[in-house]
Amino acid sequence: MRLTIFIPTRNRPEPLARALASLERLTVPPDCEIDVLVADNAAEPNAAPVVDAAALPFSYRTVHAGTPGVASVRNFGIAAAEGELIAFLDDDCEAEPGWIAARVATLRATGADAAFGPRLAKIDGPATPDAALIASTYARDLDLPDGTDVTDRNAYLPLPGSVFVAARCLTDRPGPFDLRLDSIGAEDVLLFRQLQLEGRRFVWSPGGRVTEYIPVSRANARFVMTRRYVAGQHRCMVPMMLVPPRRGEMLEHMAKGAAATAVVGPIALAGRLATGRWPRRATGLLMSGLGKLTWWRKDRPALYGHSHR
Repeated sequence: MRLTIFIPTRNRPEPLARALASLERLTVPPDCEIDVLVADNAAEPNAAPVVDAAALPFSYRTVHAGTPGVASVRNFGIAAAEGELIAFLDDDCEAEPGWIAARVATLRATGADAAFGPRLAKIDGPATPDAALIASTYARDLDLPDGTDVTDRNAYLPLPGSVFVAARCLTDRPGPFDLRLDSIGAEDVLLFRQLQLEGRRFVWSPGGRVTEYIPVSRANARFVMTRRYVAGQHRCMVPMMLVPPRRGEMLEHMAKGAAATAVVGPIALAGRLATGRWPRRATGLLMSGLGKLTWWRKDRPALYGHSHR
């Protein structure tokens, strides 16, 4: 069986080098051949020298995916991948040696269509006053036994560190990630939801964790609150982008957003007036609620593509 480790990257040579270095120590599952595919999403490609300098024990390729955007680069990489299994790792991530072996073992034991595992989060630099807030925003660990069905937990499943059966989830459809989400993300959640509707099954694989390193430029409350706002928009956008759309689910999320705004809005404002600072938890809930109420707006904050990195 062949497995392709797919890494999209854009103008981040140092993090990419770290991600590739973590692959040098990978445990290779029995009867599994691994190759590495790096898709360079920079306007002027610059990843190839970094990849060539890595001491990878596997065959590798670097391809140029010129259209900027998180969905575009993922689709380009999937089209170029040759593995029966496709493993996702971002350029700002570092994988433990047992990562691939754990996911493949779980897939083989369960017959599932995709396996997901824990994602830790660390600031890529000196600790900041908002370190705990950053970690709670980016980290994902469902803390479940190996092989647990997590198909209905799709909003909490981290794409980095996951392994998919390509023919059942990715290469069986043109452009599995929706290009309308190129700049704001949630392209992974939308795909997970669509696969769920089609009867695909996801399982949890707790071994072999992945760590995401958060750039210092994002390690602040302002960026996190922007992300919470966009995440609130995602909650309503995704149901309406499914085939067929789930209007009732969208309205339910909007109602929750209205309730959250009404309840925590005054709390957040009172905290701001009393201390001069927006209280983190209440403000995060408020931003998520506002996102759900304004999901239909076209002037959404862009997190990826031209404005990203």
